Amino acid sequence: MSVKTRIRLVCAAVSVIITASGCGSVTVQQYSTPTDTGLNYYNGESISGVPISSDAIKPAESIPAETGTHTSSTSTVVDNPVSSSITESATTQTEVSSVFTETSSPATEQTASHTTAMVQTSVFTTSSNTALTTTTKESSNTSPLPSDNLPVNNYSALNYSEVKGVWISYFELYPILTGKSKSQFASGIGAYYDNCLSLGINTVFVHVRPYGDAMYKSDYFPWSKYCTGYIGENPGFDPLEVMISEAHARGISFHAWINPLRCYQQDDAPYVSDSYLTKQWYNNNDGDYIVKVNSYWWLNPAYTEVTDLIALGVAEIVSKYDVDGIHIDDYFYPTTDSSFDSIAFNKSSYNDLSQFRLDNCSRMVAGMYNAVKAHNPTALFGVSAQGNVNNNETQLFADVVRWSKEDGFVDYMAPQIYYGFENSGQPFAEVVEQWDEMLKGTGRPLIPGLAVYKIGNEDTWAGSGSQEWITDKEIIKRQIEKSRTASNYGGVILYSYQFIFEPDISTKQAVNNEIAAFKPLLTQ
Repeated sequence: MSVKTRIRLVCAAVSVIITASGCGSVTVQQYSTPTDTGLNYYNGESISGVPISSDAIKPAESIPAETGTHTSSTSTVVDNPVSSSITESATTQTEVSSVFTETSSPATEQTASHTTAMVQTSVFTTSSNTALTTTTKESSNTSPLPSDNLPVNNYSALNYSEVKGVWISYFELYPILTGKSKSQFASGIGAYYDNCLSLGINTVFVHVRPYGDAMYKSDYFPWSKYCTGYIGENPGFDPLEVMISEAHARGISFHAWINPLRCYQQDDAPYVSDSYLTKQWYNNNDGDYIVKVNSYWWLNPAYTEVTDLIALGVAEIVSKYDVDGIHIDDYFYPTTDSSFDSIAFNKSSYNDLSQFRLDNCSRMVAGMYNAVKAHNPTALFGVSAQGNVNNNETQLFADVVRWSKEDGFVDYMAPQIYYGFENSGQPFAEVVEQWDEMLKGTGRPLIPGLAVYKIGNEDTWAGSGSQEWITDKEIIKRQIEKSRTASNYGGVILYSYQFIFEPDISTKQAVNNEIAAFKPLLTQ
């Protein structure tokens, strides 16, 4: 297919924060409930002010186009694919955050010193000896899942006892990556890291697989369209390698951030090579392994074939690249609609859909954890779940209490505690204490995620505390200080790079004032 016949991508729209869909086949039911919008949520309110640089992307004629809400058009040609700001809408109070980043690593010259790790990912058990669900089925016209014969990586991971971190998402990467040469990208990511160092940051969490794709050379997932503008197109160099080497050259720990279940955007799926298992599931048109929710396809964790592929993808990164950890956020089940996984549930031995889903996510998380440890025991695996514990369990089916308390799931928890001290429903101090109690006695650190993006803005869902982020001039500083009182304190992560170093003009002064207040805590 020629470039001209491909779907065009409006790179300005690429910056929108997204959550609601993954892979799937075209005939399956689509959900349109108000809470399943296909967007990411940050305490329920929209985020605006995402600056896009016109010289960071290809000319309009060579970029596949997409609208500002990631519902692509297959026919409209946009004369100017650049927008000065992106606004995300939200229609629910459910807090979901999803801006994370990717890494790079010098993967060459490692293999000779590696030994091979054979990992069986189908069934995982925890310290309580409770077996996790192992739903499987016969699938036709798909390739068998490859065996994990990837080598062990002998790299000794660089991690800090106090994480001073920042998230760098794919929409913050693409202005310096899409259509750029290796040297241009190295310069761009190096500038990002230098800014981070100036603030005392020692760890970055970078998006490497946002949509069932890869910002690195993968055997299991296609090249991300955020590398060149087209899904599956080789950029001519390995961005992850660059990102890792530039980070390590500065003494920065690099954690590869992936979204395991979120798969293709609907207009990208047809252009993915049939050689990939996810595309074969899509071609099968069964709406089971891969399910469409609004304009996105999602992988269904009910099947061991799916969670084994996810674990294999993690093993590939840790084996081939010198990452210091693997990191996921809160993209678990994209909907509470029972139709999403009704086929698998009806064939299972469960009579409780919630427990079925909780166990599916636990099996997936255990598989990723084990894949990390099998291929580099020094690398870490962590989850950045929603700050609201109840939402995790009832809306996303993420059993964060179990993962916090039991062995075999995570090395740390980094909940997105994106609340102010005066939040009516989830006051910051109480939420920190709740998570600290969950981790008590485990030795696993608590690394709260802090909402720099809220500085200078109304907190719509905070009730009587809605103005706190406007009136309190040192809220992030106070949150760092409170976090440090936790018995399991392991650092903080700021969301996100752009909102710190490239804030919207309307909040720039407020952000700068906050930075002046909390910077001494990070640089001391």
